Amino acid sequence: KSIPNEMLFGLRYFERPINNSPGGNSSKEAFSWGEVDMNSFAKCILSTCHSLREILTNEPRLLKIDSPTYILGDIHGNFHDLVCFEKVLWRMGPILTPSSFLFLGDYVDRGEHGIEVVAYLFAQKLLAPTKFFLIRGNHEIRETQKLFTFYKECKKKFGKELGVQVWEAINLVFDALPLAACIDDKIFCVHGGIPLPTHGGGMIAEINQLPVGLRQPMDEELAWELLWNDPLRCEELTDEIKAELLKNNGFVTNTKRGTAYQFSVEALDAFLARNSLTHVIRAHEVQAAGFQVQQNGKLLTVFSSSHYCGGANEAACILAHQNKLRTIRLDTS
Repeated sequence: KSIPNEMLFGLRYFERPINNSPGGNSSKEAFSWGEVDMNSFAKCILSTCHSLREILTNEPRLLKIDSPTYILGDIHGNFHDLVCFEKVLWRMGPILTPSSFLFLGDYVDRGEHGIEVVAYLFAQKLLAPTKFFLIRGNHEIRETQKLFTFYKECKKKFGKELGVQVWEAINLVFDALPLAACIDDKIFCVHGGIPLPTHGGGMIAEINQLPVGLRQPMDEELAWELLWNDPLRCEELTDEIKAELLKNNGFVTNTKRGTAYQFSVEALDAFLARNSLTHVIRAHEVQAAGFQVQQNGKLLTVFSSSHYCGGANEAACILAHQNKLRTIRLDTS
């Protein structure tokens, strides 16, 4: 048996509740490990990370994917919802499913099962590298995880020394993740948003010039903007912001996040025209219905973790197929 298959088998056990049986098995609640040897689980993760890094370093920084493709946004350690998506979208496994699957980053932090989400996604990527695609989000950064919960989660589940070792191995994989994808050469997919047009004349091909194994995305302005940028909403427009937009090709400083930029519908239109694209699909912001159509219907935000931070939002994904984009809301009850 392969290690990724063993890990997926273990995650099935993690997901299910088990009651005391005549065979003497201990009972456990759903989404818990019971009496599993976490050291063995850690070894599986370390082995998977080593193998996966080799695959990812050979992928372009801008993936090219054919439709049909399902696109999922932020997961944030919500293993329950990830399993719900599996049951609806790839019940037979990615290889036997005719579609590809693209995840837009933010796999960890805030939710309590970041380790399990990462273990699942890494295993599936190893088993189906040409069907399962992962790009980087702004939480696939060490400094962000230390501010939030994933660093602590690794130490809590594996102990301090082994936990830090697992955390670093996972982050070495995150360093190698691509930063964007293009579906059918028409639909640009990214975690945060479109970058300033000052990078490579505003052409998306410039993304492929970014280094593989990017430990500090902040050192590469193009990468940082792909991870952090946001669309500007009409209600946010003030005279001051309008003046800044005119000066900066439709971009303003992102005061909401304290880093990167926000972009106007005019900036989006110019980006799409320059690159012969029709739409942008991104994640990065929670949505009540799991998705939102913005900027004259040319930009879609998708969020794939319901009840985020204790809220009431739904989870959704997007299907790109036959020159159409379909939004799908998930019943996670």
